[in-house]
Amino acid sequence: MPFSLNAIFASCLLAFRRPPNISSDKLPDHVTREQLLATKLARFAKVPVSQIFDLEPGWSPLGLSEEAAAEALRQHGLNTPVAERPLAALSVLWTALWNPFNVLLTILAIVNIATQDVATFVVMMAMVVASTGLRFWQEIKSMVQALKLVRSIVTRVRVVRVVNGLSQEIELDQKQVVPGDIIAVASGDVFPGDSVLISSEALTITQASLTGELMPIDKTVRLTAAPESESFHLLNNDNVCLAGTSASAGNGRAVVIFTGESTYMAGIAEELNRKRPENAVQIGIKKVSYVLLGFMFVMAPIVFVVQGAVSHDWKGAIMFAIAIAVGITPEMLPMIVASNLALSAVRIAKKKVIVKRFDAIQNLGAVKVLCSDKTGTLTIDLVRVSSSVTGMGGESELPVKLAFINSSLQTGSRSPIDRAIVDYVHNNEGFIEGDWHKEWCKNGEVPFDSTRRLLSVLVSRPSMDGDGFLVTKGAVEEVLERCVSAYHYRDDSISPPITDFKLDSSSWTTLSNDDRRDILGVAKRFNEEGLRLVAVACRTVTIKAFMTLTTADEEDLVFIGFVSFLDPLKPDAAAAIKELSKLNVQVRILTGDAPAVAAKVAHDLGLMDTANVSLTREKGDEEASNSVSLDDLVITGSQLSELSKDKDAYTDAVERAVIFAKLSPYQKLEVVKALRAGGGGRAVAFLGDGVNDALAIRCADVGISVDSGTEIAKEAADVILLEKSLGVVALGVVQGRITLLNTMKYIKMACSSNFGNVFSVLVASAWLPYQPMLPLQLLTQNLLYDFSQGSIPWDNVDPEYLEAPRTWSAMSIIRFMVCLGPFSSPFDITTFCINWFHYKIRSLDSPLVPLAQTNWFLEGSLTQLFIIQFLRTGKIPFIQSRASLPVVVTTFGIACISMAIPYIPKVNSALHMTPPHPEFYAYLVAVIAAYASIVHVVKVLYQMKFKEWL
Repeated sequence: MPFSLNAIFASCLLAFRRPPNISSDKLPDHVTREQLLATKLARFAKVPVSQIFDLEPGWSPLGLSEEAAAEALRQHGLNTPVAERPLAALSVLWTALWNPFNVLLTILAIVNIATQDVATFVVMMAMVVASTGLRFWQEIKSMVQALKLVRSIVTRVRVVRVVNGLSQEIELDQKQVVPGDIIAVASGDVFPGDSVLISSEALTITQASLTGELMPIDKTVRLTAAPESESFHLLNNDNVCLAGTSASAGNGRAVVIFTGESTYMAGIAEELNRKRPENAVQIGIKKVSYVLLGFMFVMAPIVFVVQGAVSHDWKGAIMFAIAIAVGITPEMLPMIVASNLALSAVRIAKKKVIVKRFDAIQNLGAVKVLCSDKTGTLTIDLVRVSSSVTGMGGESELPVKLAFINSSLQTGSRSPIDRAIVDYVHNNEGFIEGDWHKEWCKNGEVPFDSTRRLLSVLVSRPSMDGDGFLVTKGAVEEVLERCVSAYHYRDDSISPPITDFKLDSSSWTTLSNDDRRDILGVAKRFNEEGLRLVAVACRTVTIKAFMTLTTADEEDLVFIGFVSFLDPLKPDAAAAIKELSKLNVQVRILTGDAPAVAAKVAHDLGLMDTANVSLTREKGDEEASNSVSLDDLVITGSQLSELSKDKDAYTDAVERAVIFAKLSPYQKLEVVKALRAGGGGRAVAFLGDGVNDALAIRCADVGISVDSGTEIAKEAADVILLEKSLGVVALGVVQGRITLLNTMKYIKMACSSNFGNVFSVLVASAWLPYQPMLPLQLLTQNLLYDFSQGSIPWDNVDPEYLEAPRTWSAMSIIRFMVCLGPFSSPFDITTFCINWFHYKIRSLDSPLVPLAQTNWFLEGSLTQLFIIQFLRTGKIPFIQSRASLPVVVTTFGIACISMAIPYIPKVNSALHMTPPHPEFYAYLVAVIAAYASIVHVVKVLYQMKFKEWL
C-alpha cells in the first residue's frame, strides 16, 4: 500500500481543533452528528452520477480549476482531521498533581514548614513528587511519540485537475485535497476524504478499519435516482467510500465531498479528543479518598480542642493535631500504588503486555465484562477454506479443485477468496498429485465485476482435443441463475480425479425448481453457520482461434457445488475464554461483521453455552433455559438503533446480548457506555485494533489494543498487547487483581490502625496531663509503619481472592476500619494505665514522661507491625497463608529498628526517648499475643457476617 492515513488520525489526542464544518449545527451529541453526516452525504449519494456535479457550483467532471481548488482550500482548510499543537506539558503536570492525597500532603507540608519543621516538610513533599513524577513522565512520553509520528507522515494521492485549460491527472499531497476534487484510486489506494464514486471498474474496497468486516465489499456508481423512502446507511451503501477506507481490487474515480475535520473519521477523532471519562477504579479511589479526608477533618479538630483544653498549650496542640492528621491519612498510598503498578508492569511486560497508563493494571483486576472485536482478536484475520461440498451438501473435492484452476489462472487482482483457495490446495496433502495443476492453460477470461459478481476462466489441457472448460465461480444466486443443470455425483465419484473430469449429458441432471430451492436451502444453512460461500459452475466450450470470451458465454452452465470459507478461530481463543470464565469475566463480541458469522465464532468458543447459563440464572428457573433463544443473545446495530428510543429496553437488550453485530464505531461506544452504567460501577474492558474500535477503547475502563493495530487505536488504548491473544489478557487480569488486592491490604491495614490510634489519642488527651506521644515521635512511628508496608507490592495473594473481579469500595474500607480499628485501643489504654499506676507518671513535669512516651511508641509500633501478618489474609497466618519473604523480612526488620531506637545515642535524644525497663518487654509479648488472638477471632466473625475480608 503506497500510503496510510490511519497514522495521521492518531494525532487527535494531541491537537486543538477548529470547529468541524459538518458540526456547524448545534448538535446534542455525537450520534446526532453521525446522522447529520449521513444526511449530507445522502444528498450526493442518492442522485444519479450524471447529476452530482450540478449540486455544487464550480464542481466539474473534468476536475476543479486551479483557482477553484485554491478557493476551496482557503475555505475548508488543509485535509487533516486535526491541527497540530504544542505539547501541553503544564496541563499534563497539573492533571498528574491534582488528586486529594497530594493536595492534603502539600497543605500539611506547608503548615509544617511554617512551624519550622523542615524534616517533616521534606518527607511529605518527597511523597508528592514521587507519586506525581511517574505519571507525568509516562503521559508526556506518550504524547511526544505520537507527535513525532504525526509529523513524519507524508502521503500522495492522484487528483484530476484542470491545469492550463486541460483536464489532467496530477499527484498531490493528500493535505491539498479539497471538496469537489476528483480522485483516481486503484488497488491499495486509501480514500483521502468522504467520497462518492463517479466511475468504477470492478472496484472493491476494504473498510475493516471502520466496520471490522474482513471481506472487501463491492462499490458501484449510481445510475438512477434513489426513491425518497430509501434509507441511507453510512457504512452499508453502494457508492460512498469514506476517508480511511482503501481499494482492495479494481479501480475507479470518485468526487470528494468532505475533507479534514468534516469527515466521518474526523468525527471519531473529535470524540477521542474529549475528556476521558473516569474509570471504575478512579471513581472508587475518589470515594475512598473523600471518606478518609472527611474522617481526618472531623477527628483532627476534635483532638486539637481536647488536647488544648487539657494541656492549655495551644501551639503544641496544633502540632499534635497536625501529626494526628498525617497519621490518619494513608499518605504512602500514592507511593504504594506506584510501586504496585510499576512492579506489575514489569511482570506483565514479560508476558508481552505493555502498559501505557499504570492505573490500567488495577482496572484490569476490576474488569467484569470484556468486550472484544472479532476479527484478528478471536479469529486469525485470514480467510481460509472450510469445506468443499456438492449442491446437496455432501463433501467433494471437485468444487475446490475447479475453483483452484479459476483462481490460479485469472489475471485480475487476487482477492482474499482467491488466495484462500490457492493456499488450501497447495497446503493440503493429496490435492497436488502429479502435474495436473500445471497441465491447464488459459484460453480466455471474463474478469470479475461487482454487477455480475462472477469471474470466469476458459481453460484447456492437451488431452481435451480442442475442447475446454469455462470454469465460473461467484455469488451463489448469480451462479445458480446461469445454470441449467447440476453435476451428477455418483457414489463412486464423489471426488473424481480432476484429470478424469468430463461434462457430457450422462454426467449432469437438469435443474428443476425444486432442485434450485434445495441448493439455496443448503446455501442458507451454511450461511447460518457463519460460513461464506462461493458457488462453482462449469461447461464445455469448443476452443477456436482468435475467439473472444464475453459475459454471454456465461450461460447454460452445469452447477458443480460450493466452496465455503471461514476466518478460523485462534488456537488459544477457546482456552482463553474458559480461563476468563473461571475468573468470572464475561466476554461479549462487538463487531461490524454479519450476525451469522459472529454467532458461529461465539458458538465455537462456547460463549453461547455460558450465556444460556447466565440467562437461566437470571430467570430463576432451570426450565427457563428452553426459552433462551438466539434472539436473546444476538443483536444488530439496526435493532439497537430502534431500541435507543426506549432507554429501559435498550439497557435490557445490552445486558442480555452476547453478540453485537453490524455495529458502527459510535454504536460500539454506546454499548460500552451502557455496560458501564448498567452494572453499578462495574469495570468494562474493550479489546480492539481498528479505527472503528478507537471510541470504545477510550471509553472503556481499560482500553486494550495490539501492536499491529491502527495508530489511532493504540493511542486510545491503556494497554498494548504485543501479540493478539485473549490468553495474555487473562494473565493481565490476574496480575491486575494481585495489584489491586495488595493495594487494598495497605489501605485497610493503614485505615484500621489509624482509626484505632485516634480513639487512643482522644482517651489520652482527655485523661493524661502530658502528650502520650510527641508529634515527632508520632510521625516517626507512622513513617516506620509506612516503610514496613512498602513491601506489600511483593506480597503473595491467596488464590481464592483472584477468582472474582474487585474494585475499590468505600463502604468495605469503612466497615473494615470501624470493625477492626477499635480493638487496638484497649491495649493502648492498658499501656497508659501501666504508665500511670505502675510507673506513677501522672504529671507534665514528671522526669519519666519520656519513658511513658517510649512505652507507647514501642507498644503501638510492634502491635502494628506484627498484626500485618494477620490482616494481610483471611486465613490463619504462617499456617494456612504465608507472606512473601520481602514482607516477612521487612516487617521484622522494621520491628527491630523500632526496638533499637530508644537505645541509639543521639537518635533517642532527638526523639526525646529513653530505654524502657526490662519488665516492660514481658508486657509487650503478652500484648502482641493477646491482640493477635483477638484479631483472629474478630476476623473469623467478620468473614462470617460480611462474606469478605480484603
